[in-house]
Amino acid sequence: MFESLFVFEGPFGSSAEDRKREKFRKEREEMMAASEQMFKKRPSKNMSSRKLNLDSSTQLTDSVSPADVVKPMFDVTWGPLIGTLSQVLESSTNETSIALCLSGFVYSIRLASHSGMSLARNTFVNSLAKFTTLGSIKEMKSKNIECIRTLLSIAIIDGEYLGDSWSPILQCISQLGRLHLFASGLDSEDQFLQVGSPQLTKISEAAREMEENNGKAVLAAVNEVLIDKVFSSSVTLSARGIVNFIDQLVAVSEAEISGDTKRGISGVSASGGTKGMQGKITTSGHGIEGPRIFSLQRLVEVADYNMDIRPRLTWSQIWENMGNHFAKVGCNENAMVSMFAIDALRQLSFKFLEKPELTDFNFQRLFLKPFLLIMENPGSREDIRELVLRCVDNIIRSLAHNLRSGWKIFFSILTLSASDPSAKIKTLGLAILQRLLDEHLDELCRLSGNVEDVDLPKDLDTDQEQPLSSLQKRQRNANADDFVGLCKASLSFVQTEKAENPLPIGLSMRALCHTACYADIIAEKRVLPPVSGFQSTDPSLSGYTYTGLSDDEALEMAIWRPLLDGLAAGICSSAPSSSGGVGCLVQRGSVMALRAILLRHGRLFSVPQWAAILSYVILPAIQIGAENDCSPVNKISSESPSVSSLDFIGEPLSLPPLCDDEGLKKFSAMAQSDESSPSRPLGTAELLVEASFADLRHGGDGNLSKAYRLKKKDVEKRMVHLQPFPDSWIATTAPIALGILSDLVHVNFLLLGDRAIDVLWPIISKQLSRWTVGSLLHQSQVDVSGSDHENGKKSLTNVEWQPCEAIVRIACKEWCRVYQSVLSGTAILDKTLLRSWLKTLNKDLSDIINQNIHVEEKLRNDIVESKLASIERQNAVRRGNMENDEPLPRMTHLDLLPKLKSRCIAAHCLQQYISSFVNELAPYIDEDATSHLVDALCTSKLASRDARQDEDLAHAFQEAFFEQWGDGVEEVEAALRGVSASGTGHRGSSQMFFLTQEASATKATVILLSLLYCQNHGEDIDPDSWDAESYAEPVLMRSIMDVLTEFLASEVKDGVFVDPNVWRSASESGGQVAFYCTSFAGVVVHILEAIHGLEREKFERHKESLFPMLCSLVCVQSDEIRQWVSSIFTKQIGPLIGVMEESQ
Repeated sequence: MFESLFVFEGPFGSSAEDRKREKFRKEREEMMAASEQMFKKRPSKNMSSRKLNLDSSTQLTDSVSPADVVKPMFDVTWGPLIGTLSQVLESSTNETSIALCLSGFVYSIRLASHSGMSLARNTFVNSLAKFTTLGSIKEMKSKNIECIRTLLSIAIIDGEYLGDSWSPILQCISQLGRLHLFASGLDSEDQFLQVGSPQLTKISEAAREMEENNGKAVLAAVNEVLIDKVFSSSVTLSARGIVNFIDQLVAVSEAEISGDTKRGISGVSASGGTKGMQGKITTSGHGIEGPRIFSLQRLVEVADYNMDIRPRLTWSQIWENMGNHFAKVGCNENAMVSMFAIDALRQLSFKFLEKPELTDFNFQRLFLKPFLLIMENPGSREDIRELVLRCVDNIIRSLAHNLRSGWKIFFSILTLSASDPSAKIKTLGLAILQRLLDEHLDELCRLSGNVEDVDLPKDLDTDQEQPLSSLQKRQRNANADDFVGLCKASLSFVQTEKAENPLPIGLSMRALCHTACYADIIAEKRVLPPVSGFQSTDPSLSGYTYTGLSDDEALEMAIWRPLLDGLAAGICSSAPSSSGGVGCLVQRGSVMALRAILLRHGRLFSVPQWAAILSYVILPAIQIGAENDCSPVNKISSESPSVSSLDFIGEPLSLPPLCDDEGLKKFSAMAQSDESSPSRPLGTAELLVEASFADLRHGGDGNLSKAYRLKKKDVEKRMVHLQPFPDSWIATTAPIALGILSDLVHVNFLLLGDRAIDVLWPIISKQLSRWTVGSLLHQSQVDVSGSDHENGKKSLTNVEWQPCEAIVRIACKEWCRVYQSVLSGTAILDKTLLRSWLKTLNKDLSDIINQNIHVEEKLRNDIVESKLASIERQNAVRRGNMENDEPLPRMTHLDLLPKLKSRCIAAHCLQQYISSFVNELAPYIDEDATSHLVDALCTSKLASRDARQDEDLAHAFQEAFFEQWGDGVEEVEAALRGVSASGTGHRGSSQMFFLTQEASATKATVILLSLLYCQNHGEDIDPDSWDAESYAEPVLMRSIMDVLTEFLASEVKDGVFVDPNVWRSASESGGQVAFYCTSFAGVVVHILEAIHGLEREKFERHKESLFPMLCSLVCVQSDEIRQWVSSIFTKQIGPLIGVMEESQ
C-alpha cells in the first residue's frame, strides 16, 4: 500500500510532508516580513533629535507593544501547543510532566486572554475543564484534581480577561458544589428540589459511592475558600469584566434550573451519556436531572458583594440581566426554585433600598422591576404572586422612608393585583394599600425625612417670591406623579367592567373610601401639583389634565383628574354589584364618594375648573350610566302622569351636615375605636364617605348626623329596603347622580357670583334639558381606568336619544331641587345676585316647557299620520291594491306613543313642581320672567286641550290599551270598569294624560298669578319693582272664569259616572278618572282658596262675575269644594249683604 502511494509523487504532486514543509516556509516568511516592517518603523517628524539618536532596542521598547509581538507568534503556535499539552496531560502520570503541562495551560490562557484571542482562550479553557472530569462518573485522579485547582487559580488571577470563557469554569464550580454535598453525606440539592417528581432517575449505588469518593478527594484537596474567592474577587473586575462574569453565571444558573449542567465540560448533556469501559453507556447517575440552585445562590452572593461598591450606573448594567433572570426563575414551575428566587430578590431589595436614592435617578425602579415582571407573567402561580405581594408589603413596612422611584413599581404591582383571578390576591393587594394609607402616608407625601427631600413652600403664593430650583421642580413633578400612581392603584379595585372574576364588592367600596382620603391630602396641600409638563392627550403619561384651562389651573387639575375620572368610571360601571337585595352598590358608592369630595373641597376649584369637571366628569358619567341601562325600568309607563308606576325609584340624597356636626364627630370617634380602623384622624371628605357608606350598608334614612347610631347596629338586624330592580342604574343610582347638580349649586356655585350663572349654569341646564326632553347627543367621552374600551374611554355617539319616563321624572324633580337650592340662598346672597339666578332659571325653565310642547305636538301629529297611514294601508291590502308583505315603516304609531306619554309626563311634572316653589319665587320674579313663564304654561294648556279633543289620537291610545291588555274580555272589562260608556275615561287614555297636563298647567298659572295679584306691598318690596297686580289681574280672572265654567259643565254631564268615593279629596281625584270635573277639582280648590284670600276691594271689583259661579258650585258633589264656597260666602259675600263674619 505504501508503494502505491509513491507512484503518484513526482511532477503531478508532492507528499503530505512536503506540503506541510511548504506551508511552514510561507508562514515563516510572512512572520519575518512582519517583523522587518516593525523594525523599520521610524519616530514621527516632530520628535526631538535626542530621541532620534536612541538605540534600536529603546525604539522597539517604546513603539511596539508586547502583545503585538507575541500575538502573531502565539497565533501560529497555540494549535500544536494545545495538542501537545493535552496529549501529555492525558497519558502522563509523572507529576513533573503534569505540572509543566498545567503551567503551559496557565500561560497559554493568559497569553490568549491578554492578547484578545478569544478562540484560543476558549479552546484552552474548555480543554482544561474537560480534564477535570467533572460531570462524568469517573474516578478522579490527582491530576484531575490539580486541573481543578489550576482552573480556579486562573479564574481568580485572570478573571478580568476571561470573557465568554467563564462559562466552563462556572460549570465546573457548579459540579464542585454538588460533589461537596456528596462528600458531606447529603443528597444533591436536585433531589430536594424535585421531591415527588416521577421524572427524576434514582442514582445507582455504585454511582453514588463513586460520587462520594470523588467528593471526599476534592474536598480534601480543594479548599472551599478557594471557590468562594472566585466569587468574592468579582469586586476587583472592571465594569466590562463584571458584566461578562454575570452573564455567564446567569447562563450556568439557567442550565442548572433546567437540569442540563454538564454540557460543555464533559461533552454530554443531562439526557445523554458517554461510552465508558466495555462500550456501555454511563451517565452522571442522574439521568434527567432535577433543578439546582447552586449558581443562583452564588449569583445572590455576587450581587451582594458588588451592590455597594459599584457606581449606580454600572450596577444598572449588571442588574439588567440579573433581574431578568430572577424574574424568569421566579415564574419557574418548581415551587421551591421560584420561592427561593423571590426570597433572594427580597433580601437583595432590602439591602439595595437601605441606601437612599438621589433625585433624578430611577435605580430603585430598575432594581424592583423583577417583582413586576413576575406579577405580569400569565404563567406565574397564585402562591408566587402572593409571595411577591408579601415582599412588597414587607419592604413598604420597613423601608418606606427610603422609597423614591420604587413607588411606581409597587403601585403597578398593586394595580395588577386588582385584576388577579384569585380573590385572595385581590384582598391582599387592597390590604397593602390600606396599610400604606394608615401607617406610611407621611413617607409617601415626603413631608420630612432625608436631605434629598424638597423643602416645599407652605403656601403656593410664595412660589413667585421664592422660585423653586430646577431640582425642586423635578422633585415636585416626581411627587405628583407618584401620587397619581397611588390614586390609580386604589381605583383599579373599583369594578368598572364585567369580568369573569369580579372584585368583591367590599373591596370596591373600601377603595372608594381611599379616593376621599386622597382628596383630603390634596386639599391639605400635603401633595402639591406639578410645576410643568401638563398634557391632555394621553392618560397614561404624566401631567394628564383638562383642556381649556390656564397653565396654573391645568397643573392643579393634573393631580385631581385621575381621581375624578376614576370615580366617573365607577358611576357608569357596567359591572353588576348587588348584595342582599340592594343593587348598584359600586355605582352608588362612586356617586357618594364624588359628591363628598366636591361638596367638601369644591372651594378649591375655579369657575373654569368647575366647567371642566362638569363637562368631562359628572355629566358624561351620568349620561353613559343612563344609556347603558337595559333593565325593564326603561319600558315602564304609568297610566297617568299624576299616578306614577315608578314609586320604587330612589330619592336624591339630602345635603350633608357641616364638618363640625356633632353626629359626625361621634361617628369618627366610633370608627377610630375599632381595632381594624386606622389611628390617624379621618379627613372631612373621608369621614363623609364613611358615614354615607354606613348609612347605605345598614339601610339608614340618609341623615348622616345619626350615622353613629347605625355603626352600633348588629349587621344581622340591619334594615334593608329590597328593590324590585336592584341592577337598574336608573332606579338606584340616577336620582343621587343627578342630584349632585343641585347640591353643587347650593354649596358651591351660589358663592361664585355671576360667572357661575354665565359659565356653569348653561352646562347644567343643558343636561337637565337632555334628561327632560331628550336631544341629539354630541360626541363626548369619559375616562375608564383599566377598561377594555379603546384608549380606556367610553364614548357617547351622535344619535337621537329620548329619555324614558323614569329619567324624565328624576330630571323634573332635579329642576325643583335647583330652584329650592337657589331660593334657600336668600340669607347669603344679595338681592341682585339672587334675582339674576332666578331670572336665568325662569328663562331656561320656560324654554324647556316650550321645547317639550314643541316635541309633544310633533309626536302627536306623527302618531295621527302614522295611524291614518296604517288604516289606509290595511284598506289598500283589503282592496288588493297593495301586497301584504310590503315592509312596514321603521316606527309605527304604537312605537311613538310611549314617547308622547313621556312628553306629557314631563310637562305635568314641571308644572306640578312650579306650584310647589312658586310661593318663594313670586317675591323675586320680574315682569319678563313672569311673562315668559305664563306664556309657556298657557302654551302647554292649549296644546294639551287640543290633544285631549283629538279623536284620532284617542283611538290610537285606545288601540295601544287593548294591545297591552290582550284579547281577554275579563281583563279589558276590569280596566274599563267605572268609566264612561264610550270607554274613553279609563287610565291610560289620551284624556287621562292630557287633562292632567292641562290641569297642572292651569294650576301653576292660577297660583302664580294669584300670588302676584295678592302680594303684600311691605317695606321689603323694591319701590322700583313692576306693577305685578295690574299684570296678573286680567289673566287671572280670565283663567278663573274659564276653569269654573267648564268645570261646572263637566260636573253636570259626567258627574253621574263618577264613583262618590272619588270626591272624598278633590285635590287627588284627577289621577283616578279622566273627566274635566275630576281632573280640575284640585285646580278649583286653589281658585277658591285664591278668591278666599282676596282683599275686599279686589273681590268687589269682580263680584258680578264670581258670584254666579260660586252659587253654582254649591251643588257640586265635592265636599271640599262646597266647604271652600261656604267660607267664601262667609268672608267675602256676607259683608256685602250686611252679614258680618263675627255674627255667623
